[in-house]
Amino acid sequence: MAESTAQLPLQPWLARRGRPTASPGVPPFRSFWMGGFEGADHLDSRGRPLDMVRSNGHAEQLDADYARAAALGLCTLRESIGWRLTEVAPGRFDFDRLRTAAAAARRHGVQVLWSFMHYGTPPDVSLLDDALIERFVRYARAVAMVLAPLHDDPPVYNLINEIGFLAWAAGETPLMYPYRRDLVGRETASSQGNGYAIKRRLVRAVLAAIEAVREIDPRARFLHVEPVVHCVAPQGQPELAPLAAEVASYQWQAWDLIAGRAEPGLGGRPDALDLVGVNHYHSGQWEIGTELRLWWHRGDPRRRPLSELLADAWQRYRRPLVVAETGHVGSGRAAWLHDVAGEVERARAAGVPVGGLCLYPLVDRTDWEDARHWHRSGLWSVASPAHAAPGRRLLHVEYADALTAWQLRMARGRRDDDPCLLVLAERRWDGLCGRLQQLLPELARDWRVVVVEPPQDEPFDADDDPARFGPHLARSVRAPGLEVLVPRVPASANGPCAGTSAEQAAALLAEHLRREGIEDRVVWICDPSTLPLLGDLQAEALVYDCQADRSSAPAAAAREAAVLSMADLVLTAAPSLHERLSRHHANVHWVPDAVDADRFDIARADDSEEADRVQQMLAGIGRPRLGFLGRIDARLDLGLVAALAAQRPDAHVLMVGPIDAALREPLPQAANLHWLGAQPWACLPHVAAACDACLLPYRVSAHSAGVPGATLEMLAAGKPVVATALPDLARLFGGCLQVASDRAGFLAACTHALGETPQAKAQRLRQVRPMLGALSWRRQAERVQRLLAEVLEARRRPPYESAEAALGRKVRVAGAPSSSRK
Repeated sequence: MAESTAQLPLQPWLARRGRPTASPGVPPFRSFWMGGFEGADHLDSRGRPLDMVRSNGHAEQLDADYARAAALGLCTLRESIGWRLTEVAPGRFDFDRLRTAAAAARRHGVQVLWSFMHYGTPPDVSLLDDALIERFVRYARAVAMVLAPLHDDPPVYNLINEIGFLAWAAGETPLMYPYRRDLVGRETASSQGNGYAIKRRLVRAVLAAIEAVREIDPRARFLHVEPVVHCVAPQGQPELAPLAAEVASYQWQAWDLIAGRAEPGLGGRPDALDLVGVNHYHSGQWEIGTELRLWWHRGDPRRRPLSELLADAWQRYRRPLVVAETGHVGSGRAAWLHDVAGEVERARAAGVPVGGLCLYPLVDRTDWEDARHWHRSGLWSVASPAHAAPGRRLLHVEYADALTAWQLRMARGRRDDDPCLLVLAERRWDGLCGRLQQLLPELARDWRVVVVEPPQDEPFDADDDPARFGPHLARSVRAPGLEVLVPRVPASANGPCAGTSAEQAAALLAEHLRREGIEDRVVWICDPSTLPLLGDLQAEALVYDCQADRSSAPAAAAREAAVLSMADLVLTAAPSLHERLSRHHANVHWVPDAVDADRFDIARADDSEEADRVQQMLAGIGRPRLGFLGRIDARLDLGLVAALAAQRPDAHVLMVGPIDAALREPLPQAANLHWLGAQPWACLPHVAAACDACLLPYRVSAHSAGVPGATLEMLAAGKPVVATALPDLARLFGGCLQVASDRAGFLAACTHALGETPQAKAQRLRQVRPMLGALSWRRQAERVQRLLAEVLEARRRPPYESAEAALGRKVRVAGAPSSSRK
């Protein structure tokens, strides 16, 4: 029975984010945002038949899968028919699955781009025999006769999926049975061959099938899909550069043959190359000879950005262009989509008419060679039988959030006149989703936000050492309108923002801004120690976002005084910081942290991959559970954590968060103390939901200013929270938290929290919910936006003095009368 949209397990997510709408596509595509279902049906290296449409349950859940896609605004879908699966005997076809899919598409208002052949052939057809051509034409004609009356609009057909990849896989690797059995057992296959004879044969089949299909349905359009790649010579082997260029040129061969640019005797002609589909994956760039990948997640500077690859395809063919497949695995899915969508936006701004972007696969897939291994690459995963109904779809929330953000961005349109907010971050962007990671994407609706990380100085493997490439600036898009720059330079002995490292990073940054044409910018600083990254750059205004008390160390206080002397606007994350800095600057505003309360409040009802992951992670940990969410660093009272585990051996203490590499104190160990490490931010609501109480076990000192970032998230999860007596915590949330002034009080409060009565819980929630409702990141961003506008409108000041000059002159330490220009 078809599953209605109202019954889909998308509702909690849609309730939070609002139902996305399909973005209009460029004809003949119904929507710009597309999705595809994995449909490979060949024989694997050991001769086992694949049916990827059935292995993940898509064949049985066609109707519901289409409904889910449409609910998220994906109204153009790629679907594989499968030649091997459809031609059940020579000349006899079973089109039941095809008709079922076409009917489901019509019910849900989605357009399907049909792939006729997704690698597999009938058992009596070989890629090495010209008899394939006539057999394929007969099959294509039969498919067109079925589909023609089912389409009101011109149908779009991908006759043979990835001719270039299929020719290489069958001709140069053991991936596809029964071809190249001589290569079985080899660890890697070379990219230097390309199966050209197979490629020519497949192109001939496509050209003949185009004619046959057009006779049946003259409206038909044809999408030709191929991967785009990039190859380089290994370091120290420049003599291999010509070979790398030759191998990279193989990507054009199938398209060139179809268009008649190469070997026109095969029958290719310009009108046969109708629509161009570009496939782009992280593994599609490599060193020739070594076959080592230029890994995207490691920021290899030799990679070519997708915008350039798209420009190459457009300049070569001048055909309507779509990104026909793209996706990533694991926790990198959302980051990959941000990067790809950002590159597509850049390409479109440069005049490359990209008409669509297809997330592939929409539903997770198993590995071709190991059906037990799931790639974790879909917008939806398939639930494991141990934790949910077998085959049930689990939404990947971070990926879906990224999709919705880009749908909104592209509906609004890119504005080249957006002002630039240049943010000097004090630590890496990845990790816990803190103040900047929440606030800046909201500001990016109206600003072009450029975040600069400190120079990267952590150790690398020998093969990954960025020093061998020379100093460079790695760039990635992390949200619509927000890019992160990572200066990769040899580490300085004096810290990441000192000496040569900072000078090189400043030069790299200046060159990047010049190349991008970014002249008018507002600079945002969180930690005064990052100021040297500016070098001699000028700015319209400077914002100091103070999140910690820096008055205890003379050097830090001096740097802060220098920033205050230049700042046009000072923001603070806590009232105590506001009070202190207001004595030294005239334009100080308290902008407290906020929370996505809805996400934490309904986590337990959320049917998502993150919920399933947390359930598996905690499967062997009993109750009751006391949980901490946050960065594990020197601010934590680890002795207090150890004492809690010792006093309550019946309870389990969950410590979730990245562990600071500078932490010198060893982590205490106990059977009921669980160090679970960093988890994706979208998993944290489910961790909090799985706890019975939450902890804020911080050290208390005279300089313990600020509010731990997870405080509001813990409160939004509806859990009792036990905290040490941090001044701002007690002042702001005293009625909502159990605040303890000493160790004995903290341990007693934990016991009390675990025994909280329903009446006490109801009273606590009555206090918490109104406060949380007033603290949203969108609202905080709107306030910051107003403050920035006021600063810029008040007067266009002359550029402030350079960072080097400010740090070089004598400045007053914090606590002395301010030298603010206000």
